[in-house]
Amino acid sequence: MNEFFLTNFSIQDWLIVAMYLVGVALAGILAHRYISNVSDYMVGGRGSGTALNIANYIATGLCLVTIMYASIESFRKGFSYMMIGLLCVPVGLFVGITGFVVRPLRSLQLLTIPEFFEKRFDKQTRVVAGAICALAGILNMGLFPKMGATFITYATGLGATGNAEMVNWVTSLMIVLVLIYTAMGGMVSVIVTDFIQFFILGIGMGVGMLFCLTHPDLGWTRIITALSEHRGEMAFNPFHPDSYGWLYMAWMAVVTVGATVCWGPEASRALTTKDEKTTKRTFLYSAPSALARTGIPAFWAIAAFCFYSQHEEMARYFFPDGLSGTPVHAEQAMPLFMGKIVPVGLLGVLTAGMMAAFMSTHSSYFLCWSSVIVRDVIGPLRRRPLSDKAQILITRFNITWIAIFLLVWGIWYKLPDSVWTYMAVTGNIYLSGSATILIGGIYWKRASKAGALAALGAGLLSIAGVFLEPIQRIVPWLSTELLGLGNYALCALLFIVVSLFFPDRKQSELQENQL
Repeated sequence: MNEFFLTNFSIQDWLIVAMYLVGVALAGILAHRYISNVSDYMVGGRGSGTALNIANYIATGLCLVTIMYASIESFRKGFSYMMIGLLCVPVGLFVGITGFVVRPLRSLQLLTIPEFFEKRFDKQTRVVAGAICALAGILNMGLFPKMGATFITYATGLGATGNAEMVNWVTSLMIVLVLIYTAMGGMVSVIVTDFIQFFILGIGMGVGMLFCLTHPDLGWTRIITALSEHRGEMAFNPFHPDSYGWLYMAWMAVVTVGATVCWGPEASRALTTKDEKTTKRTFLYSAPSALARTGIPAFWAIAAFCFYSQHEEMARYFFPDGLSGTPVHAEQAMPLFMGKIVPVGLLGVLTAGMMAAFMSTHSSYFLCWSSVIVRDVIGPLRRRPLSDKAQILITRFNITWIAIFLLVWGIWYKLPDSVWTYMAVTGNIYLSGSATILIGGIYWKRASKAGALAALGAGLLSIAGVFLEPIQRIVPWLSTELLGLGNYALCALLFIVVSLFFPDRKQSELQENQL
């Protein structure tokens, strides 16, 4: 047994975690009784009020993979990473105040975002957008289980045994639990369990912050001093050449706008509210949470850096080239640190909160991508409409095979250097084209279906970002941020030019109704 990886996690903590898992699974399963039609199953009957919708919006975005990639990036880049979370705040406030995009979407009473593309353009555009949406979304989920397994391994001390199979079994169990209650209860289960998980996660994150600030080896002053001394300006300035740089931050600003209005699991919260006013309030009041969901785990990782800098063996493990050098094993740093500083009992609460983050996001993503496949790919391709019963049955089947894919891909896939960049790249596959035609389709009357299809096709070029390393051997100057930002520009350019040269002969239903 490697004592280096031992933590304070005990039998008592395991009992706390087990009680939580059983309780939330039962709550999700019992929600099955409230499902009577496809609207109930996919958007919760559009009856979600402001407080409930905000809690669900935050719980969906505040996932364990978010906590993990924020901690990984901050362990490497310090406070510079927080600027990415800060970008989300003004965007969320703007959308909440003006209703930009989300108000028109809610007024149409849609079940999925791609459904808009048929109303604005045609059925073919909807099918193409739905297929790309599902592809990007499922690939985006690819690292979710791996991040969950990593946190569990090092926070609970299982890393000391070297028993990776046990971690995989625990992660698989959580996915199966999410699969069962999401498949049975649909959006009602997602809303109920996310609301529970919102509070559990909030308590867990509060516990983590408390011990980061009160531990005798830490505290605000020591943390800032250690980071400033060993990492320098790059840890505080995201535009520094050794940090992210201007081009990367520009790409993040564009990604933030696109994801806020178009990324299915979060943007679909615009469709679950009881009215348009509630939709605007959801985005307005949730805006500050974007900084909190990345800022808090980022601070944990920065505190971990300070903690390890005071322990020679740990400093050598994470920084073999010295504390000013590039860290290794960054994904292990925060979970192991929290497992060492949080005491027995409270560590179980913290871990239950992290598992809440894991489960709430998986349930929302499972339902979102499965619904898109049924409503926006399979449904439009059929001559006869699917019944409510058939749509729910096929959605449950899709949830199951997505879960199986994640168990294989997510747990065994080798982690990339930057988990956050992987998330942004896979998101780009859908967002670069779809966000362009969503915004353009709502606010530009001359947008055409030919332009929409051209933009969606151009967005597929972002797949190159997943395999960028071999491409860079041929094109060494091509960076991830250049590819990502350039792809948005290309989609917008093609959308405008092709729409002007190939206008629609007939006005769409939405144009006729003056959306």
